[in-house]
Amino acid sequence: MPRNMLFAVTAVFLTFVSVGCGAQSPPPAGTDRIKPTYNTSTGRLERITYDRNGDGKVDAWAYMDGTTVVRAEFDSNYDGVVDRIEYYGPSTAASQRETSSAVPGAGVLTKIEISSRPDGKVTRWEYYENGARSRDEEDTDGDGRIDKWETWRDGALSTVALDTQGRGRPDRRFVYDADSSEPRLEIDADGSGQFQPAPATAPR
Repeated sequence: MPRNMLFAVTAVFLTFVSVGCGAQSPPPAGTDRIKPTYNTSTGRLERITYDRNGDGKVDAWAYMDGTTVVRAEFDSNYDGVVDRIEYYGPSTAASQRETSSAVPGAGVLTKIEISSRPDGKVTRWEYYENGARSRDEEDTDGDGRIDKWETWRDGALSTVALDTQGRGRPDRRFVYDADSSEPRLEIDADGSGQFQPAPATAPR
């Protein structure tokens, strides 16, 4: 890859890292904190690694398809364990409309996996359609089972559903209306999948 193109791709990745993880201003491309890896047969760029905090340890990895980021991994708290993985797909006309402010060269965001555990096991999954956030799933108690579900519409939280009974499916649901800041609580009391408005509580 020509040197000027490598610098351009690296600059895209560093901007992408800064936006995604709140990193401080990155060093200029070409420093020893930024290292590209090329396919030995084709010469095609396959990976860029980055030491974000300058401690001599890599904490961000961009996996490339030539000049396009297809996956990025981060050790966001610098403990040596990857705790955030972002997946990117090819850009489309619809995704370009949804993500007009997205970093060029990173493709369109399709999924984020996040770990809140010291072992790096994923506990939260965020899904995107055409670059826009559509739904999330989370294992809030670390037992290996999803117990929280979120849906998103037009960039705003639409519903939050919770499994409070350990059934593997939601039994409480908060519904957010577009014209109201207060969510509405709905309950599935018998596990049938049918939600009803929660009984009103009498004022004290």
